[in-house]
Amino acid sequence: MYLITDFGALADGRTVNTAAIQAAVDACTAAGGGTVMVPPGTFVTGTIWLRDHVELHLEKGAILLGSPNLDDYNADDAFVQNMRSEREQWNGAHLILAVEVTDVALTGSGCIDGNGPVFFETEAPPYPPRFGWSQGIRHARDKERLRPGQMLLFCECSDVRVSGLTLRNACCWTCLFYGCEDVVATGLRIDNPPDAANTDGIDIDCCRQVVVSDCLIRTGDDAITLRANPQRLKDKTRTCEDVAISNCVLDTSICAFRIGVGTGVIRHTAIANIVVRRASTAFLLQSAYLPPSTGVAISDLAISNIQLHSVAFPLKIVSGAPSATALIENIRVNGLYGSCYGNCEISGSALTRPRRINISSVDLTVGPCVLDPAPAAYPDTFLRVSHADAVTLDHVRIAWRDQHPAWRRSRAVEDATVVIADTCDLPEPT
Repeated sequence: MYLITDFGALADGRTVNTAAIQAAVDACTAAGGGTVMVPPGTFVTGTIWLRDHVELHLEKGAILLGSPNLDDYNADDAFVQNMRSEREQWNGAHLILAVEVTDVALTGSGCIDGNGPVFFETEAPPYPPRFGWSQGIRHARDKERLRPGQMLLFCECSDVRVSGLTLRNACCWTCLFYGCEDVVATGLRIDNPPDAANTDGIDIDCCRQVVVSDCLIRTGDDAITLRANPQRLKDKTRTCEDVAISNCVLDTSICAFRIGVGTGVIRHTAIANIVVRRASTAFLLQSAYLPPSTGVAISDLAISNIQLHSVAFPLKIVSGAPSATALIENIRVNGLYGSCYGNCEISGSALTRPRRINISSVDLTVGPCVLDPAPAAYPDTFLRVSHADAVTLDHVRIAWRDQHPAWRRSRAVEDATVVIADTCDLPEPT
């Protein structure tokens, strides 16, 4: 066991302890592995590189606080898989890094704080009324140097465990697993401001054999994402598969689940026992995000026992950008309950058509938007299906409550094969 204070770390909330903490990590791995302990107190730090067979453990009351100085973080070219986005105003700096290591863990009941308020605009600029980001959206304060990227990044690692921690004030995605295998993320509390751009909760990209459970996520962007974007990986054959996500409570300004982004494969995923407290979209399955991407092939997903509250769009299964050719197929949604104020959509295009989409045991009340300000426009149709094949609905029920006058009909089908069982109850708005 290696205590960071034995290597000179000071919990005064001012001293930058990067070198001391890194020395403890390096000594631990040099001795064959073990635990690096962070005791109670606030330890300011720049980038920490995790090594093989090291568990970084934060005791209760321990805080790792990101340095306010970008010079204390890794350079964009520190490893070949690194990424940045000028469009989204974040660079390639990270607070905790694990690159091509095995048997690595972040644990404890302490806190990792990205110090987001230092790097974000102090106020959100005016933003058009809409379902998402109802409180506006803040970007980087420094438009030239941008803000740090993913707070925790595990890249092409194996045997990864992140558990018990509070993760807050991230400057970008909070925790990214990129090209990893055998990952467990459990018991995490993620807390980011609702107007902070790109502050995803947990991002799973090209990973295999992943378990996410028992997490509380409140954030300004997508709560949990499944991605398939292998272009920057050394092993470009990696897919996103064999993922189990369960027993989480999500509160987000955009998507509770975003599934897509990239040009690879997402398959064999189970999502169950989820409460969505707030979201623009609960489930977005989108093959292509932006052109000219051909999109992600998404298949064999099972979604069950989902409770919705303060959600606009419960479910969207869409091809996305007009360049999409990848296929979405074999999607099962069984058990979707609660309230919403937007619609559901299943749509393809002339290039690709979602198919074999089974939706059952749905009971939703469609009511007015609870956000302030209200969105600029409501949809006019609750269920819209177009350019899709083998879509089935069974035991699907909606009820209308104080609906907006924009609503015109319960469903619309265009160039699609849809079977609606007699067990469904889809009354027209009144």
